[in-house]
Amino acid sequence: MRAFSPLTLCLLLAAGPALAGSDFCDSGGGKTEPPDDSAGVSAKASPTDPSGGSCEANMIVTNQAQTAGNAYWRLRDLRYTSANMEALKGFPGWPELPLCLEEVHLPSGTASLRAPSGVIDPPIGEPAGPYSESTFLEWAFQPDALEIGERVLALTVMVDSRGTYLRADWLDPPTRDWSYLNGATPRTLSSRTVRLYGSGQAAPRRFTLLHDGAFVRVGLGLPVSEWISFALPNAQWHPTRLRNGLVKGSPLTRGMGLRVGWPSVSLGTLDSDGPDPSGPGQPEPEPPDPSGPHTD
Repeated sequence: MRAFSPLTLCLLLAAGPALAGSDFCDSGGGKTEPPDDSAGVSAKASPTDPSGGSCEANMIVTNQAQTAGNAYWRLRDLRYTSANMEALKGFPGWPELPLCLEEVHLPSGTASLRAPSGVIDPPIGEPAGPYSESTFLEWAFQPDALEIGERVLALTVMVDSRGTYLRADWLDPPTRDWSYLNGATPRTLSSRTVRLYGSGQAAPRRFTLLHDGAFVRVGLGLPVSEWISFALPNAQWHPTRLRNGLVKGSPLTRGMGLRVGWPSVSLGTLDSDGPDPSGPGQPEPEPPDPSGPHTD
């Protein structure tokens, strides 16, 4: 399994004193109009709206000064508190929660799918040969107090020489409040990989998260052309945490990472409980060493 180097994780988890707020979003406007998936047209940029604007999670590696106007890395760890639930219910399209994969910058292939006889020839819609990947979202669900356990939807972007892919994994973690950052390996109950676009293309792609009774679904496209569905044990399971951040993947260097937009979310409306281990007064992190650890 691929993993970030410790220094890369420091960048991921670090948020300077200037970013000590609790907003789930990055500051400033950005792309407010969703892309047309069928035409492959990028979203139009709009000026910053100080009273609201679009919600974006910028996960690009940088060693620039940690100020509100610069790209930076941190976790957005949204807990499903009563206050956050009230805000979510007020967003357009609720209970659907759309997101847009706006930018993907991953290294050239660093891993290979191999069998004893050589490289596996997987079905169309999966990487073949060297590829890179980054897991950027974990959506956790737990039952009521009378039951135990947890289920997690993990979304991963994968890139090879032929194109860019999205993998949705339905996981049974070993403990509650689990994350890939904990290091423990979950059991994969189901997995689905779809091709987003071919090599050389980089149009944003729209997805939709939906908790629909006893099912958790990922919608593809705008409008949704296909749903990837995973079954919860029963309808008594509810979302508890939505984590947006690069939690596992190929080692990254400066300028690499992902940018995710949340079209229906307004700035300043959702509290983020993501950890900030750096704390005030910590030195500015340096970019990860490209020759750093490449294996787990």
